[in-house]
Amino acid sequence: MNDLPQRVRTRSGIVCEHNCLSLSTAAAEMHAVATQNARVKDPVYHVVLSWPEGESPSNDEAFASGAYAIRSVGMAGHQYVFAVHRDTDHVHLHIAVNRVNPHSYRAIYPDRDYFKLDRAMRELELRFGWRHDKGPFAVFERDGNMVVDWTRAAPETKGHMPTAASDMERHAGQESLFSYVRGTPRKAVVDALRNPELTWPMLHAVLAFHGLVLREKGQGFAVYDNTGTNADAPAFTPVKASDMHEDLSKLRLVRRLGAFEPSGPAPIAERCYDRFRSPLRDPSERDERSLERAQGRRALRQRYLAYLSNLKLSRINTVDARNRFIALGTEARRRRAIIRATVPNAKERKILFSVIAFETAREKERLREELKLERESGSAQNRELRRTYRDWVAQQAAAGDEAAISQLRGWSCAVKRGNGGFSGRATADYNGFRALAPASDSGWVALPGISRKVRRDGAIRYQLLNGNGFFDRGDYIEIHGADFDSAVCLASLVVATKKYGANFQAVGTEEFKIMANGLKESLADGPSLSAAWDKAVREMARLHDDRRRAAFKRRRILDMP
Repeated sequence: MNDLPQRVRTRSGIVCEHNCLSLSTAAAEMHAVATQNARVKDPVYHVVLSWPEGESPSNDEAFASGAYAIRSVGMAGHQYVFAVHRDTDHVHLHIAVNRVNPHSYRAIYPDRDYFKLDRAMRELELRFGWRHDKGPFAVFERDGNMVVDWTRAAPETKGHMPTAASDMERHAGQESLFSYVRGTPRKAVVDALRNPELTWPMLHAVLAFHGLVLREKGQGFAVYDNTGTNADAPAFTPVKASDMHEDLSKLRLVRRLGAFEPSGPAPIAERCYDRFRSPLRDPSERDERSLERAQGRRALRQRYLAYLSNLKLSRINTVDARNRFIALGTEARRRRAIIRATVPNAKERKILFSVIAFETAREKERLREELKLERESGSAQNRELRRTYRDWVAQQAAAGDEAAISQLRGWSCAVKRGNGGFSGRATADYNGFRALAPASDSGWVALPGISRKVRRDGAIRYQLLNGNGFFDRGDYIEIHGADFDSAVCLASLVVATKKYGANFQAVGTEEFKIMANGLKESLADGPSLSAAWDKAVREMARLHDDRRRAAFKRRRILDMP
């Protein structure tokens, strides 16, 4: 094995780098080292790093990326061979590395190597200024610095729930310790980690408030339920500390707070884990809703493909264009034949042939310009006719299509998650109604006296005759602005009742909640909501007509001489 990497170019032009004695003996050298560990049956670890189309790293950058990749999976110092391929649209680097260390003969089988390599790719993109690709990790700007973190920013979606915890919630209908830890306790830990003066006792106090305790487990930390009586035999399987938050890993905490200090006597917890509490969201119901949305969106895509196949696009008739060029050539040959038969002087024939050649070339150039203009005109018409998928979905949503509205809301939520935000809003931020359970992505509710319009983010805007209105955003209904009246309150109440049934609540200011709950109670034993709304529409129409007549009278008075 050679301590210094060597580069060679093969006969086919492929540039390689290795740390063996030679490229031709690399396989034999790796085999010789691998045989020192008899338990290893697959000694070669093969990875391909591929760059997006348009990125063209230099050989130095590609080989540096390969070295960084094998270091990220714990194989630094192992025998390797890199090869850069540039014969496809995507430049890619083949990595072949020996799992067996040439000094200790210990084999490396990296755990979760896909995630380690993906994080390394984001770090390399930052280092070399490449375009960021999609993956489990993404690059975010925080406090003016570019950092690499999980792509899924929502705390309840970062990482995957262990199978045992998922089965517990799915089959037994009980909340797992994993879900409990990643709920309210995690938010409290995040707030504590923002404190620059955080200490071990302060961290233990935050966890103890929620009935949890941090203890050493193996080579790291784990979060335990602290309500049990026997610490050596916990009643529930503990949660890996880094699954609660990545900054709770042993390496990061010890580096920040110093040597680990165990917690003292546990105070009385204000909150604690109760496995008999139902999960916040029924996993089976969530899966059914997800499957229903997926089927609707697949059907929506098929409808879009049918729309494209039935679209009549303007295209140049290639046969006609070819015939027009052939006709020019035929006419030139006919004219040359006439000159050849009627002009005896060779010099004169040569001059006339040159004139014909010039005129034919000019006509062909004119024809090329005509075809170019026809193609450009046709392309412009096609762009107007052929809508992109997003534009087509927006058009279908504007007509009230449920699947299209669901797709727009899905895109909007994806953008918010990618920007580090959440799709929902705090209930104190707006006046309106919020569903107490996840609502279906149904289309709009038809009400007389109200205009409807679907926005690009999937929100449905309802506007009354008096100019007031509200938004239907799926799981909640938001009234425009801080001003509201009984008409808009009643209209939003009708829509909420038709969408959510009785499973919703009024949110916002106390004034709005009093008005909304009063309307709801007054109509419980009286006329139906629809009848009440019809009455309100008639009243709004009467007021609207009165205002129009008054405005018309004012204009007539102003126009009088």
